[in-house]
Amino acid sequence: MDHDQFDFSDESTLTPINVLVCDNESLFREILVAALDKEPMINIVGATASGIEAAELSKQTRPDVVLMDIELGEGPNGIVVASDIKDAFPDTGIVVLSAHRDKEFLSSFLENGTAGWSFLLKQSIADIKSLARAIESAAAGQVTMDPTVMNDLFPRQRSILERLTHDQMEALMFISSGYADSAISAELEIDENLVEPLLQTIYDDLHIDESESVDQRVQATLLYLQETAQVSQ
Repeated sequence: MDHDQFDFSDESTLTPINVLVCDNESLFREILVAALDKEPMINIVGATASGIEAAELSKQTRPDVVLMDIELGEGPNGIVVASDIKDAFPDTGIVVLSAHRDKEFLSSFLENGTAGWSFLLKQSIADIKSLARAIESAAAGQVTMDPTVMNDLFPRQRSILERLTHDQMEALMFISSGYADSAISAELEIDENLVEPLLQTIYDDLHIDESESVDQRVQATLLYLQETAQVSQ
């Protein structure tokens, strides 16, 4: 997969992200498909309740991202199925959706490596845009971890990143990816003149002071990369 195709600065010239949805809750699955299908950068290539069928569909459709529930009823759970898909197609991004935060599942998730994996609690999804951003990140080989899950797995981060709000965390992720203020405002759907004040609240909450030698934006990026790198250990 050519990650350059997922530069979202000019959506009109880009190829949509092909997404396969696997969730055994039929109503939730239908809502997901209907909502995501309205996103201009997402193309739903299949939907199923079965992990076995998801594995087959991934061979047929070669999705860029698989949106995977953990509990799939009879047969292998979503982590096992997603791992098999990832083994067969390493460039495929995985977004795991879960209704719970069972540490056994989370440990299995981390044991399989985190590049291109994302883990979100269903109850934490604020809106379809936030899920779409997680899909975009997974397609680009990046990691998105639910803050609640992060707190369970890495308690030492509570003194640093947990103090940030959801919007602050998203803004921090964007500046760490090199987004300009205009791009951040577009992603967060806020006025551009509100971006700098938002970033300043991040600097304040993380105790990042102005330095003559290192820009606050750079310091925040380094801190974010240092903290999120703990996920891969």
